[in-house]
Order: sequence, then structure tokens, then C-alpha cells
Amino acid sequence: MRKSKGLKFSYLVVLFVCIATFFSGMITSLRSIGSSSVGTITSYMHDDKKLIESEFYKSRYFDVDNLSHLIYWTTSSVMDEVEKNSFDTDRDRIREQIGDVISNTKYLVINDDTKEYYSNTDYNTPKAFEDNLKGQCDLIIKIKDYRVVNYTKNLEGKIYKNNIDITNRLSRRSEIKDGEIYVSIPKNIDGEDYLNHLKSSFVNTGNLLKTMIIVESSSLILGIVAMILYKTNKSYLFDKDSFWLRLSKFVPLELYLFTIFLAIVLLTQSIDWYYDLLGGFIWCFLSIGYMLTVAYIFNKQINSYDNKLDFFKTTFVYRAYKLIIKLFKETLKLTRSMALAKRIIILAIVCIAVNVFMIIYAIEEYNAFIGILAPIITIAGFTYYMLKKLSYLSYIMDGTQRIKNGDIHHKLQLIGEDNFTTLADNINNIRDGLDKAIDSQLRSERMKSELITNVSHDLKTPLTSIINYVELIKKEENISPEYLKDYINVLDSKSKRLKVLIEDLFEASKASSGNIELNMEKIDLIQLLRQSIGELEEKLSEANLDLKINVPEDKVYVRADGRRLYRVLENLLSNISKYSLPNTRVYIDITEVEGRVKLIMKNISSYELNFDPEEIMERFKRADDSRNTEGSGLGLAIARDLVKLQGGEFAIDIDGDLFKSIIEFDSIK
Repeated sequence: MRKSKGLKFSYLVVLFVCIATFFSGMITSLRSIGSSSVGTITSYMHDDKKLIESEFYKSRYFDVDNLSHLIYWTTSSVMDEVEKNSFDTDRDRIREQIGDVISNTKYLVINDDTKEYYSNTDYNTPKAFEDNLKGQCDLIIKIKDYRVVNYTKNLEGKIYKNNIDITNRLSRRSEIKDGEIYVSIPKNIDGEDYLNHLKSSFVNTGNLLKTMIIVESSSLILGIVAMILYKTNKSYLFDKDSFWLRLSKFVPLELYLFTIFLAIVLLTQSIDWYYDLLGGFIWCFLSIGYMLTVAYIFNKQINSYDNKLDFFKTTFVYRAYKLIIKLFKETLKLTRSMALAKRIIILAIVCIAVNVFMIIYAIEEYNAFIGILAPIITIAGFTYYMLKKLSYLSYIMDGTQRIKNGDIHHKLQLIGEDNFTTLADNINNIRDGLDKAIDSQLRSERMKSELITNVSHDLKTPLTSIINYVELIKKEENISPEYLKDYINVLDSKSKRLKVLIEDLFEASKASSGNIELNMEKIDLIQLLRQSIGELEEKLSEANLDLKINVPEDKVYVRADGRRLYRVLENLLSNISKYSLPNTRVYIDITEVEGRVKLIMKNISSYELNFDPEEIMERFKRADDSRNTEGSGLGLAIARDLVKLQGGEFAIDIDGDLFKSIIEFDSIK
């Protein structure tokens, strides 16, 4: 199928080439043959007419173009005084130049008005010239009122008389008013003579025309064959979904028409290039070939549409119309929703109208100053208005940036009454709503903290009584039956754990609300760490953990509350003892870099760490989801809140089963 389609495309190309060749050759050949100046057709003076005359002296080329040059050159030798005064060169110089052009041609010219004559021979009378000079072609030309009134040609002994059609077609006029010209052209002319150049050009043109006629005939036959093969091939070159056809639809119809117009202009110009037969043929070929191609594309495009009128939707005018309608609708929609857009459009129209009016006035009054000043004033006013609005927009953007950065009490000023003013008012309303929401949330948090604090305080009194009575029962010696002692031990253990939970909850509530009095002082962090490890050494030893402590040799000081910071370290070390994998190492490092002290504790967890670091720091969240181990789930939350209250930073990092706690403070000297 692809091969058949390729053959059909080849037939189409050959057909277009043959059509363009045939018509280009036909046009240029007929134009060259029938040209009034350089035509190869037989002259009007001769009866045996031929389209391509073989004899130079019998052709229209000689009797029109050559004769015009001969009349001009020869009469210049004896020109009238009026004509003579228009030349800067003297008479002898003119005759010398003419002799260089027609060196082999003999002539005698007589000016009847001035009785002046000139000949490039020794014969100064018509009789002597005619009797002694017999060339291949002899001419006698009679001139009256600057026009040829009689023309006789003696061609190899045969006389041809004047034909009025020739005198009417001479392109150059005589340089004398009345006179006679006698010309004798020898059979052999050397290469320097201008007539030899004309004769060679005539021969070449004739040969080229004969070749073109053969090419035209061949292209006609080949074109017929190509057309038959194209028609008999049933494959489709360009269907509706063809890439090249879809691509051609992007080209506006006006562009095709414009290029066709240029091709027609080029074709008409190339037809006039009768003096350059080959050049005219090439430009004709290109013009006709292009028009054939465009006509073929047009035909395929029109046939590809179900509705033939859709073809005109590819025009630039239609596309421009649709674009204008679209822009108009969008502008109308914009102006309906934005009062500012209406103002800008109206202001722009007013500026344009004022400019047009002032320019027309300036032209009528010939006042260039008004024509220059009016656009400057209107443009400056329009620019000022736009800059003013953009400045207010910039002010609104800066205000929203401040609100975004946390300054929720910042209020935007309302300037004017347009869309920007509405935007600023809406942002203020959002700010007020956000402020109310934050206040409501803070009150809710405060109420929850107070509730927890009050409940914890209320639970402490009865719980203390329970613990005290359990202690008193344990001191009794005669407790029977014996299993009651086990009950008492369980009651003692659970009551003490409940006390720890209540105390943690109470402290967590105070830490999160910031309701804690801090005693900030200079603390040696290394010493506090060693003290904390010492206090929990028994728990760490029971978990079979090997502590690796890496601290600087010098003391490291931070500003903090010693009791609260100790509680933080205690919580972290307690978690390590509870949740570390037994028989593993625990790494504790203290570093001081660029004024910051960093305490890092790393341990291997005995549980899968399948949670987010931020999640584990929430209240009541535990690494042991089964909650089989002791703990309230408040340790990390308390540590985080206490560190933040003291001006430090607390973070958790998880890498596989590696659990890392990080505390940072500013170092002090």
C-alpha cells in the first residue's frame, strides 16, 4: 500500500512538472517568436513566413531591432544642431565611437536640412556608394519628420520594398529631421561588430526555441501518460487524517492567495523577458508549478470538510474575527466582575480619543508642539493611575505577607472603592476570623489544662489517703488468711503507679500551658548528665545496656532551670531503659559548635519504630502499642515542652530501629 501511494505521488509530481514545462515553454516560445523587436518570425517584408526564420536578414529581429540601432547610430553622425547641443562630446568623437560599434558595416548618411553628409567610406554620393559597394544586404532608408517613410532592402540581389508595419514598430527615432541613409553589410562580419553579436543572438534564440518545442512536445506526451497512471492508481495520497493535510490547514487562505498573486505577477513579468528566453522559461515554470500545487492543496482541503463552508474557517480574517469576539467576551466578562477593569478600559479609550483628536487638531493647525505634548500628558496620566493602583496592590501583598508570618493583628487600610479595596477588606475579615479562632483555641487549651490540673489535684488527696492506709495495713503482723498479703502488695503497686501517672499528667498540663515558674541559672550540662545517669544506673544495668558517653573535657555551660532540665534527662534515660533492646549499646554525645550545645542520645529500640517522629511526641503516645510496659506516654511530650520553655530545641530522629533524641541550647561561658 505504501509503495502504491509512493508511485501515485511520483505520477502527480511528474504530471505537475510536465504541465508547468508545457505551458511555460508555450508562453515563452510564442512571446519570443512574436516579439516586435527580437522575434524570430519572418519579417513583414517577406511573403514566405516562418515561425523560426533561419536567415537573419529576413527576420523581424533584423528589420525592427537592428534597423532601429542602425538609424540611431548613423544619423548621430550628422545630427541637427538642436540634437548636437544635447551632447557634450564633439562630432568627431561620436563618429569614432559609432565606427567602433559597427566596424564592418559601410554607410552613408545625408542630412537634407543642413546638406551635411558623412560616410565611413570614400564614397560621398548615393550613386557612388551604390555602384561601388555591394554587400550581402544593402539598405536604403528615407527619413521625413524624424520617421522612416521609405525602406528598401536588397538581399543578395533581391529587392524588398517598404512595409508600413515596420516603420510603425521602430523603437528608436532618427537624430535628423529629413535625410537618407545608405547601408551596405558585407557577408563576412568579424566578432567585434555589433551586428555579429545580434546575428549570433538570433541564431542562439532560434536553436533554443527549436529545443523548447521538442521539450514541450515531450512534456505533453509524458504528462498525458502520467495523468493516466495517476487516475488508474486507486490509492489515496491524502486522506482526512493525513499529517500534511492537517498541517496545511494551519496556513491561512489569505497567505495562499497572496503568494498566488505574487506568482501571477512573476508570471506576467517573466512573459516580458523575451530578450532572456531561458530566464523567462524558468520563472514561468516556477510560477505555474506553484499555482498548480496550491490549486491541488485547495482541492484536497475543500474535499476534506463535510461542510464545504468550513474551509473558510482557515482564513486569517475568520481567525481574527473569532479572536476579536473571544477577547471582547473575555473583556466583557472581566468588566462585569471587576469594576477596576471597567475604569482602566474607559480611561484607555478616553486617552486614545484625546490623542487622536489632538493629533488631528495639530495637523490642521500645523502645530507640532500640541501633537507631541498631548500624547505625553495622556500617557503620563494613565501611567500615574496604573502605578497608584499597583502601589496599593503592593501594599496589600506586603500586609498579607506580615499576616502570614504571624502578625495576625496587622490591619490593612482601605483606600478608594474598587476591587483592591474589596480584596483588602476581605483580608481584614479573614484576619479577624483567624484571630478569633486562635483565641478560641487558646481558651480551649487553657480550659483543658485547668481541668486536668484541677482533676489531678482532686485525685491526689484521696489517692494519698489510699496509699497511707495501704502502708498501715502492710505494717499489721497478723494478717490472715495469707493470700490477703498478695492483694495488699498489688494494691500498693497500682496505687503508686497511679500516683506517678497523675503527677506526670499534672506536670504535662503545666508544661504545655507554660504555667511553670522557671529558675534560670548557669548549668554545667556534663555534670547534670552524669548525675542523671547515676540516679538511673540501677534501671540501666537491669536492662543490660552498655553506655558510651562522649563529652568534651572542658565544662559545657547552658542557661536553664536545673530541676526542669534534670526532669528532661530523667525522662529520656528512663525511656532508654524501658524500650532499648537488651545487651545493646547506648551512645550519649555532647558537642559544642558555633555557640550551640547539642546533646544526642542514641539507642536501639526493642520495638518496630513504625511511627512518625512528631507523632511519638504527642501526649499518651507510646512506642509499645500493646501498652504492656510501664509508662504514661507523656515522657517525651513533657521533655519537649520543658526544653522549649527554657529556650532550647527538642527533636526526635528515627533511622530504622535507631532512636535518636536531640536537645540543643545556646552555650554560655
